[in-house]
Amino acid sequence: MESRLIEFFLRVAELGSINKAAADLRLSQPALSRHIALLEHQLRAKLFTRTRGGVQLTEAGTLLVERARPILRQWTSLIDQVGDRAAGQLSIGIAPSWRHLFTSHFVARLVAQYPGVRLRVHEGVSHELREAMHSGMLDLAIVPFEGSPPQGYVHTPLVREPLILVGAKEEGLRPDKPVPLSRLQHRKLALAGKQNVIRSTIERSMARRNLEFNILFELDAMHLSMDLARQGIADTVTPCCAVSGNAYWEDAISWSPIRGAYMTWALCENVARSHSQAVREGQRLVLERVDEIIDSKVWRGAQRLQ
Repeated sequence: MESRLIEFFLRVAELGSINKAAADLRLSQPALSRHIALLEHQLRAKLFTRTRGGVQLTEAGTLLVERARPILRQWTSLIDQVGDRAAGQLSIGIAPSWRHLFTSHFVARLVAQYPGVRLRVHEGVSHELREAMHSGMLDLAIVPFEGSPPQGYVHTPLVREPLILVGAKEEGLRPDKPVPLSRLQHRKLALAGKQNVIRSTIERSMARRNLEFNILFELDAMHLSMDLARQGIADTVTPCCAVSGNAYWEDAISWSPIRGAYMTWALCENVARSHSQAVREGQRLVLERVDEIIDSKVWRGAQRLQ
């Protein structure tokens, strides 16, 4: 049995759709269906049942999901140790808010210093990255710090920064004048879904103060939320790194830190891949780039936690 058949199966299970998994894997839908059928034939068990919205795991499929991931991680580790085949692979997850300050610079530096590394960047909001970590897809991830990281990962706190209120230019919000949390009451807001760390932080803080919370849009798309704020359609809340040093957003919107509202970022590392040279060098470059940003003073309100 080929390990790639298991990898294809896990991707379908994660996305709940053969069509979506085929697009993500850059395969045709019929080709992926044949791979799944071959795996079912080899295992002599039906793994999925079709539904209107996609596919659902059977009991056998659920068992395979639970057992396959640790086996694949062990197999990858064995390949690394014996043949050094995967030493040149690095999969990293990064929040969209880090794109301007960090991601582009990190990718450029890694490609320049390690041209042999095969890099995969997964950009997503906090709960999307957590799901990717649970599935073992990421070697490293920059995510909001939490006391209990996903099994198989370790957290290293990186930086603490303010959460900011973003609105249209004419609202006159100012970076040097923090606003109270009550400023969000009765405002039309565009925020991510309830699983998102920023959303849950703001929602809990407002509930403690008996403040009303008015969500106009739920959007797991930070840059779309920012654009809605620019147009004056709905304000949003985002980490300060999303606008710090970004000339476009600083000219297009107005923003202020929210008094007493912060978030802490951590570097999350897959312990099953810690032996990989590519992962170790990726970790080193992450820490190096974060230090550079903080030392430059461009990242407003950022506090180093290493």
